[in-house]
Amino acid sequence: MKYKRFFILFAFLVMILPPGIYSKDQDKDMKKIEKYFKMDLDQLLKIELTTAGKKKEKISDIPASVVLVTREEIETYGYQTLAEILENIPGLYLTDDYTHQNTGIRGFWSFTPNRNMIILVNGIPYKEELISAHYLQNIPVPVEAIDKIEVVRGPMSVIYGNGAFFGVINIFTNQFDKKEKNNQVSTSIGSEKTGKFFLRTSGQHGDFQYVFNGSYFDTYGIDKPLSKMVSSPAVLPLFGLSEDHTTGGQLENSEKFFNFSGTFKEFSFDASYTENQKEYMFAFPSVSDGTLAIFKDMRINLRYKKKLSNTFRLESNLCYFVNSISSDYDILFDEFYGKQEFGTTGFKASVDLFITPSPKLNITAGGDYLRVLKAFNNYAIPFFGFNLINYHLADGESMVTQSFFTQIDYTLSDRLKVVAGAMLEQTPEYTLEKRIGDYTQGNATTTQTTFNQTRVEFIPRLALIYSLNDNNILKILYGKAINRPSFFHNRDLLDNQVVTPLEPEIIHTLEFNYITQLSSKMTVNLSLFKNMLDNLIHRTFFIVGDSVITYYDNVGEMITHGVEMTIMSSPSRSLYLELSGTYQDTKDKRSEDLEVGYSPKFLGYLKASYFFNKNISLAFNGNYVGPMEPYYDDTLSPPRRLGERVDGYFLLGANLRIRKLFGTGMFLNLRMSNLLDKETYYPATANNYQFASKGTIGRGRSLLLTVGWKF
Repeated sequence: MKYKRFFILFAFLVMILPPGIYSKDQDKDMKKIEKYFKMDLDQLLKIELTTAGKKKEKISDIPASVVLVTREEIETYGYQTLAEILENIPGLYLTDDYTHQNTGIRGFWSFTPNRNMIILVNGIPYKEELISAHYLQNIPVPVEAIDKIEVVRGPMSVIYGNGAFFGVINIFTNQFDKKEKNNQVSTSIGSEKTGKFFLRTSGQHGDFQYVFNGSYFDTYGIDKPLSKMVSSPAVLPLFGLSEDHTTGGQLENSEKFFNFSGTFKEFSFDASYTENQKEYMFAFPSVSDGTLAIFKDMRINLRYKKKLSNTFRLESNLCYFVNSISSDYDILFDEFYGKQEFGTTGFKASVDLFITPSPKLNITAGGDYLRVLKAFNNYAIPFFGFNLINYHLADGESMVTQSFFTQIDYTLSDRLKVVAGAMLEQTPEYTLEKRIGDYTQGNATTTQTTFNQTRVEFIPRLALIYSLNDNNILKILYGKAINRPSFFHNRDLLDNQVVTPLEPEIIHTLEFNYITQLSSKMTVNLSLFKNMLDNLIHRTFFIVGDSVITYYDNVGEMITHGVEMTIMSSPSRSLYLELSGTYQDTKDKRSEDLEVGYSPKFLGYLKASYFFNKNISLAFNGNYVGPMEPYYDDTLSPPRRLGERVDGYFLLGANLRIRKLFGTGMFLNLRMSNLLDKETYYPATANNYQFASKGTIGRGRSLLLTVGWKF
């Protein structure tokens, strides 16, 4: 059996490390682990998070449904990547079309990668402003660097503005604790020729504290036959491929990540640089070395916090960002020439004031100012008649989004709290330009247009939080969020003069969140929600003579009814169990008879961890994603789905973690993903339906062995 040796290694490692081999301070380590794995409702609700309101709040006081992922949990379950963590968060599911990894949430999925959530690293948004995407390739945060992840589900535009449709994910890598060992070095090897090196160091000199994280990751990528993804292998020669062509060597991925955070009294500094060289398949499969995209992202953030008095506290941020993505296409035949590049440069400034007039009243007010100084999208693909096309902001122009918000938290009684807030947000007009030809040679033609949807958007939220008793918390939540059209969407104004400017997408959500402790060993978290989405931006078409012209328009309206339940139990000091399920039913109001694409009805999640002793834990995690249909595209002739329906799948992972190996800071981690080696398919998208109508195949069984040292 191919993996027999690894199962033997699992058992051998458990046997050679009996309960008596641990250091004197491991009782403290076990208590720290139990803090997050033992489900006492009173302790759980007192955990403080900062993402929901940009301030420390107990879970019981947060006007939203929240999930906390700790470093202890990441280590125990052995998650390999940020994507693997996200797909194990209740309500979230992942797709991979060999171009992008994309996250769906609560029954909704967008073609633009992770467009409907705000993803932060240390409070800094990692949004690619040209397409309004959160590319996971631009956020290759190594799991070893993550101190915790705070997930706030539900509309969060009142606090975070444009794009917080379904919530906010905040990844923390800068937590400094002088009482704990923060330094670490580790190396990993595994399946698909995967290798990783990670270094973390931290320290304190007087009032100055710092944390540095750096990693390098490289993998060969999956090797799957294209013949299993296309309806008829006989079409592969049309793409310049043999019928036995595979993805081997054409989905390689190499990531670099550096992050440095420092604090000095009221000031803090955060700088990060990521570079990802990723091979992918867009529109056509690769024919030789693989289509290569290089993602580069640099962000520098300065933060100032000041307690002005017992009543007033001030926090301000200034973030400068530069990012770019360049692609070199490898399709159809050797020596094919095709290049594309896009990116943005800009800054974001924010000021937040926290006012506490009395113990019962908290007021938060603030303003954000985002200015994109440079945005461009260039491509040259002569084979298809695109010699040189450049979309960009006109000279002297910039894209600005400005907003102001306020939120009031008022405690009416010991058991009832009211939260109300609103944001005003606006994007002033800006001018886009399209150039065809080489501008430097003086032979370019230029077209300009102005995006002038300058209406001020009003975004409200309201919440009631009621403690029935010490064991039962009820939250009644209403929120609105918007998602403005991106620069990429607005390009149609340059290509088709009859197209009208797009309006923001809108979501209204009503949610009932109930947390109860059924016993001292079991806690249940239940959410009922209804999402009403309107003005959704979809590709549509109109006919001019014998021509069909496609363009983006506000033509979508959807409604989702859903229920989420999580049961957390700790039957004993050594055993922790968690079971979650999400049922979601999404209807497209344009055609209620058609099942919505990329929207599984049911999601399931399983976590189980057992500590043999204070050193050794064995954990299992599983996630089920129900069957999915691909998108129904009415711009095709004839209108049809982009591919075939894919079956539901269940992925099971296992992880063995050995801490304090031989009484030292050494640790060993053996992670197996897709333990049952199930063949999974992700539905076809507009990026790949030509060659993957059956869907793209996910990873098979894989292993990753990590050895490291904490000091």
